[in-house]
Amino acid sequence: MNYFTRKHYEPQTKKWWKHLLLGILFLLLGTWIFITPMTSYMSLSLFFTLALIITGVFEIVGSTLYRKETNNWGWHLVGGIIDFIIGGVLLFNPVMTMSMLPYVLAIWLMYKGVVSTLIALRLKSFDIKGWVWMLAMGIGTLLFAILIYIYPVLGGLSIVYATAMGFLALGMFNFSVAYHLGKLRKHIENSL
Repeated sequence: MNYFTRKHYEPQTKKWWKHLLLGILFLLLGTWIFITPMTSYMSLSLFFTLALIITGVFEIVGSTLYRKETNNWGWHLVGGIIDFIIGGVLLFNPVMTMSMLPYVLAIWLMYKGVVSTLIALRLKSFDIKGWVWMLAMGIGTLLFAILIYIYPVLGGLSIVYATAMGFLALGMFNFSVAYHLGKLRKHIENSL
């Protein structure tokens, strides 16, 4: 691996831990929603706001830690700040959260699905073999988000299960990114 390639990709590989933590968070949240579907809608509003806040903190911390090594760190910082602010507003307005949850959740999952799809396409340029699966998970997150947005009046179980599937897809995507970034990092370290 030449110097330019290593210099360009190495900072990206340092973020594997953030994707691992987000993957764990989203998989646990998706699993919890499947296990408790009847009580999930009310609890989902609280857990969703907490997930937004935690995701925002991870994005803010990750982007500031690697700002000198990453060209697009500002976009990650802005995304983290937006997640944190939306989570904070929803946390202090539980009635609004319950009524707006399907729309906010759908828009947030659409954003994460687009970002996941773009990351998968970027990992394709790193010659990572599993990029197709990550692309499928990003598109899956987008499809579940669209389902939630189109059918918010159905409420109840359909939104709960679509939300659970969206979180599971997002969790699997983040696990996959963490795995491949860790693998790329070891490859870079071995080529020194």
